[in-house]
Amino acid sequence: MVTDVYLPKWLDKCIFTKLKANYCCSNSDMTVIDWDKKDVLNYLGTYFPRSYAEAYCIFHAYFDSHLQDWTDKEKISVFDFGCGTGGEIVGMLMAVSELLPNINTIDIIALDGNQEALRLFEQVMKEVALRISTTIKAQVAPIRIDDLYDLSLLDSLLTNDFDIIMSFKAICEFVTKERFEKQNAYEHIARSFLPKLKENGMMLLVDVTTYNNVSQEWLPIMMDKGLKEADCNIVLANADYNQIFTVSHSKRKRDKSKVAWRIIEK
Repeated sequence: MVTDVYLPKWLDKCIFTKLKANYCCSNSDMTVIDWDKKDVLNYLGTYFPRSYAEAYCIFHAYFDSHLQDWTDKEKISVFDFGCGTGGEIVGMLMAVSELLPNINTIDIIALDGNQEALRLFEQVMKEVALRISTTIKAQVAPIRIDDLYDLSLLDSLLTNDFDIIMSFKAICEFVTKERFEKQNAYEHIARSFLPKLKENGMMLLVDVTTYNNVSQEWLPIMMDKGLKEADCNIVLANADYNQIFTVSHSKRKRDKSKVAWRIIEK
C-alpha cells in the first residue's frame, strides 16, 4: 500500500489560497462539531490533507485488490458520517477516478453537525467537479447527532442503500462527549449503518489511535471490541496498532498522521 502522497496542486491552491485555510497542528482531543469558522479553517489546512491522504491510500489499495467487484458498476452511492470539510471524500473520489473509469456517477450524502465545515465542503466539491470526469451529486446533511435517539432518526434520511459508507475520525468525538452514554460508540455506529449497506458494499471506519480520557481506553481496542460485538465481517485492516500516512503540501512536508482503520463488507 502507498502511504506517502502529495496533495494535488489544484487542491492545495483551492484550500490554502482560495479558501484561506491555515496549518495549525494540535494533538488534543478533537470536538469539531463545536468549532467556529476560524477553528474550521485551521482544521481545513491541517486535517483535510491528512484525511485526503488516508482515504486515497486505503481506497486505492482496496479497489486495486477488489476490481472484479466494482468494474461492472456505472453508478455508486456514498454516505459519509461526520464528513467535516470532506478530505476523505476527495481522497476516495481521486482513487475511484484513477482505478474505476467505468463509474460515471457518484451520489454522495455528507453528514456533519458543523455548518461552517459543510460550507467549506461545498466549495471544495465545486473545485473537484471541475477536475474529474465523473459526475458528482453531493447532498449535505446538516444534522447534529447528540444521542442514540438522534442516530435512530437517520433512518428517515437514509432511505436508500449505499455502496460505500465511511466515517473518518468522527466516532472519537462521540466517545469524548459521551454521546452514547457508556455504550460502545463503534458498536452502535456499525449496527446502525450496516443495514444500509448494499450487498457487496463496503464500510470504512478510520479513527485516531490515542488513549481517550473519557472512556479510559485506547480507541483501536475500543473499536475492535465494538465491531466484534456487532458481528462485523472485517476484510481489511491496518497491521499492528496503527498505520502512519504522510502527506506533503505547500504548508508542510511529509505531515504524519497515525490512524486505525477497518474495512467491513456485508
